[in-house]
Amino acid sequence: MATATTDTTTHRSGRRTFGAASKLMLAVATVLVAALVVFVLQNTVHTSISFIAWDFDLGVGVALLGSAVVGAVVALTLSGAVRARRALR
Repeated sequence: MATATTDTTTHRSGRRTFGAASKLMLAVATVLVAALVVFVLQNTVHTSISFIAWDFDLGVGVALLGSAVVGAVVALTLSGAVRARRALR
């Protein structure tokens, strides 16, 4: 016998609804992305970056953006590993 489940985030038409918190987070993310774009566009002075055996000639804004992305990936990977380890206990 099949049972019907209801999802509290959908209307009868099947479309998802978003609460005020989701809309606020979307607005904050949009403002942060716009600020990031402005930052990268204003910091276009090129600099030479050396890392191990690689040499790059990048804009300062792009270099800082790249290092922030690498840092975020490392942080998300480590936090995911910690969560997975806790879930296995």
